[in-house]
Amino acid sequence: MHPPRMPQLPKRHAPASPSPLRSRAVETATTILQLRKSFAHTPPGSGSIFETLRLGKPLIVVINKDLMDNHQSELAEELAERKHLFCARPQTLGETIRAMDLETLVPYEPGDAKPVVALINRFLGFPVG
Repeated sequence: MHPPRMPQLPKRHAPASPSPLRSRAVETATTILQLRKSFAHTPPGSGSIFETLRLGKPLIVVINKDLMDNHQSELAEELAERKHLFCARPQTLGETIRAMDLETLVPYEPGDAKPVVALINRFLGFPVG
């Protein structure tokens, strides 16, 4: 008795030449996969950004400028200006990856929230101690 034969699937024909957009997307995806070993990738929420920075991992935040009142982009752009992370948009991610220099990043040092808490407590009439 012979094992059952697997049905033959039709062969797909590749286009004669890949489109420049597709080639660039594949190149960017390959680069991202190589970087995943040393980089953190996270949603652009403030909690995720600060947690990743506290871990000391290089970070690229990809922001969507199309969102209204996008406080995430304001935070990411400010932290990028302070050299704590890299900031990109979906359209500029490939270029950001190619141009980034990890040596330019400045480690993030969390601030002390106690003075701010004391100020708010004093303002609200709570005991400060």
